[in-house]
This record gives sequence, C-alpha cells and structure tokens, in this order.
Amino acid sequence: MFQRFQKIIDGISDICFGLSFATLAFITLLVSADVSLRLFFDKSITWTTEISEALILYMTFLGTEKVLREDNHVKVDILTSRLSEKTRRILNIVSACIGLVVSLFFLIFGTITAWSFYRRGIYNPSATELPLAPVIAVIPFGGLLLSNEFLRKIITNLKTPLQKRTE
Repeated sequence: MFQRFQKIIDGISDICFGLSFATLAFITLLVSADVSLRLFFDKSITWTTEISEALILYMTFLGTEKVLREDNHVKVDILTSRLSEKTRRILNIVSACIGLVVSLFFLIFGTITAWSFYRRGIYNPSATELPLAPVIAVIPFGGLLLSNEFLRKIITNLKTPLQKRTE
C-alpha cells in the first residue's frame, strides 16, 4: 500500500517537474521577447516582471521534490565523504528531519496564507492585478511533496541495514 502511494506521488512529482521545466522555458522566452521588443521597437510587455516572478515561485516549488528524490541537488561532501557509514546515515536522518520541519512549515503556513489571501481577495496592486492566492498556493503544494520525500528519506535511512566492514 505504501509503495503504491509513493508511486502515485512520484508520478505527480514527475508531472510537476515537467511543468517546472516548461515554466522555465516560458520565462526565458517571455523575458527574451520583452528585451527584444525594448531593444528594437522601444516597447515593453508590461506584465513580464510580475508574471515571471510568480512563475519562478511555481518553477521552484514544482521541481524541488524530484531534484531531492533523485539526489541531484548541490552537495558539499568534502567532510561527509570522510565519515563512517553510520555517522553519515545519522547526519542524513538529522538533515532529513530538519528538511521535514521546514517542508511542514511551507505546508501549514503556506496553506494558512493562501486561504487568507483567497478569503480576503488579495491582489497584487500592479498592471495585471494578479490574485495572490493562486500564486501562493504552490507553496503548500510543494511543501506537501517535499514533506513526503523527506519522510521517505528518514524511513529509508532507518530501515536500510548498515554494511558490515570487511577489513
């Protein structure tokens, strides 16, 4: 049951990662178009900055879980590579616990903030008057995916047996 649930979450995360990549491509095209219009025609797309800012938030929170799951994030292992497997595993559990707390913070307070913005009808006072609740809503969603992955890392590190030393 747990593995089936994880496969579903992984599928959702893979889709989100694809959306994150598409978002990056769209931001790149949008900013390039805006710069080109300003350079050649002295015109600008007024909503470029505002939309790009919102999409950068989406790109970050939609893509982070897969990067963490596949261990493709930046790591400085100059110290940890010299530690024993047991010590490394303890540090992995501690860092995953810290990540879980931060992810839960994103989930809980992101949900509270998004709901509050939705109920009060908060808009960004700008050219597009973008409603902020849908912009902020990606934070708790990303926090949920990240919480799941950090929990999985904790469980995996606790369940995996230590390798016996052969000397």
